[in-house]
Amino acid sequence: NENQRCGPKYKGLSCARSKYGSCCSQYGWCGSTKDHCNAGCQSAFGTCTG
Repeated sequence: NENQRCGPKYKGLSCARSKYGSCCSQYGWCGSTKDHCNAGCQSAFGTCTG
């Protein structure tokens, strides 16, 4: 996924192996910060830690 977007609104793209980070935020962005990985994180589309 090179688009930094993820989730059902974006054809179900996952953040796995994304260069931006492996967590999919509640707003459909790939990243690696706590904002991406904690509350609202979409576990179906990447890694979540919160």
